[in-house]
Amino acid sequence: MGVSNVNVGVLGHVDSGKTSLCKRLSTVASTACFDKNPQSQQRGITLDLGFSSFNLKLKDPPGDSHEEAQVTLVDCPGHASLIRTIIGGASIIDLMVLVIDAVKGIQTQTAECIVLAEILCSSRNLPLLIVLNKTDLLPEESRREKVEKVTKKLRMTFKQTVFGESVEIVPFSCLECDNGELAMTAELIRKLTKMVEGAIKSREEALSSNVSTCDQFLFAVDHCFSIKGQGTVMTGTCLEGKAALNDKIEIAPLSLEKKIKSIQVFRKPVNSIQKGDRAGICVTQFDSSSLERGLVCYPGLLRNIYGCIMLLNKVRFFKGSISSNSKFHIVVGHETVMAKLTLFSNPDSNRSEFNSEKDEYEFLPEVSEDIKETQVKTVFMLLQFEKPILAASNSILIGSKLDSDVLSNSCRIAFYGKPSTVFYDPKYTETYLPTLKVFKPKKKQGSVDKIFSEDCVICKNMLKKESNIEKFLRLRVTFSTGDQGVIIGGFGQGGKLKVQIVGGAMSEALKNSCPSNKKSKSSSVVAVDSGDSQSVANKVPVFVVLNFKKMIFASSSTNKIIQ
Repeated sequence: MGVSNVNVGVLGHVDSGKTSLCKRLSTVASTACFDKNPQSQQRGITLDLGFSSFNLKLKDPPGDSHEEAQVTLVDCPGHASLIRTIIGGASIIDLMVLVIDAVKGIQTQTAECIVLAEILCSSRNLPLLIVLNKTDLLPEESRREKVEKVTKKLRMTFKQTVFGESVEIVPFSCLECDNGELAMTAELIRKLTKMVEGAIKSREEALSSNVSTCDQFLFAVDHCFSIKGQGTVMTGTCLEGKAALNDKIEIAPLSLEKKIKSIQVFRKPVNSIQKGDRAGICVTQFDSSSLERGLVCYPGLLRNIYGCIMLLNKVRFFKGSISSNSKFHIVVGHETVMAKLTLFSNPDSNRSEFNSEKDEYEFLPEVSEDIKETQVKTVFMLLQFEKPILAASNSILIGSKLDSDVLSNSCRIAFYGKPSTVFYDPKYTETYLPTLKVFKPKKKQGSVDKIFSEDCVICKNMLKKESNIEKFLRLRVTFSTGDQGVIIGGFGQGGKLKVQIVGGAMSEALKNSCPSNKKSKSSSVVAVDSGDSQSVANKVPVFVVLNFKKMIFASSSTNKIIQ
């Protein structure tokens, strides 16, 4: 009989009863659970991720080897200032439990947890179970009616999310008062069992179809401590691959290789672990104070990432614009880094695949808060990190405004996505970006100064005197008369341009609207090809328009201006 581990993230607003729920369900406590942190006990709130577990009998196991599951509860803090810790915890979970206070309903951090749940559901198809907690605080005589009323209201709220109004909701109380509370626990276990079975089935299907992009060992460390006489223990979750006793692993943030001395899964020694397992790995001759959180992996698996390009998935609850050249906090697992944004889209295609070799992309100043999610499916974003990060190339990146006021009633999570292009080269701004075809559409307008020859005119007021005319050579222009022309050179020192008419002959409208390069001998009256004489002042001006693209990443050695 085998045992599968399923990580259940317990999320919710501060003081919604998450830790009490974990205590009620758990039978095994880890070294970091139930607010053991002295500051947590002093302040009365969860300040860090807590881990505990219990075993669950499966009624309909996905396979003969999994008749029992170990459920690891990941107790996430609910305070607004700890949102990055919550996001970090979200990267290791298999399904989510959202705890909502039955008396207070949806609160500010509840909404941000719903956003996180939607992100994980969209990117990893994770299910959600809502626990309507603290029902014992409702008046006993009207408890049933009030629970039904709150449940109905929640279903209306979730109707607008990816989970829909049929989302699983179970009322619950952490107090053991009578048979009613015991029945609630049984109902919670029943629904949780069904979802755990689904999570195990999804994991096995992914493994059998090789959906995972990495079969080498990758382990997310969330706690590190020393045991006298044994070594240093790194506790965390196996994200990818397998590891066994005596295997060599790399502590990636420190570029340090160590051999696994022992492995424990909730205080039980094991010989190996695999994807999904929650475990403690013991190594020797390693100072625990040098690592708090980070990634441990097969030697050489991870490299520093200096930036990336990804499809923008905008969070509709974020009240604010997402603009180019702005900076956002990017959370990847337990790492947070500032990144500068550059937005662009393919104006000729709705394809969501990024192809820098074939496609050209138009620079976007911003994506405003008024634009819906369905309207930004073809917007890509370049993220330039202020410092390199260690992460798997298929990691979920979440962009937030973590410096916003934590007391404000607004969602700080702005966007999310998975990188389509990752930059491992620290000099990518010199080696890769110049090949990225992102342009700003530009327009310049001038007028015809005079006719130079039968197929050539002189244009003025289009470029400045100091402009480099060579950059504009061979670009096409359009006349207000309908004629087309090509810039073939400059004329004089004042920024005027010589434009050749496409086709070799200008229209009659252009001829009759422009003064000639030749003047009559008797006066300053202009002579045109038709033989008529008119004053220059009576001529109707002909406007010339130059539309072009300015490539924003082109190097100084290449022409940034194209059509």
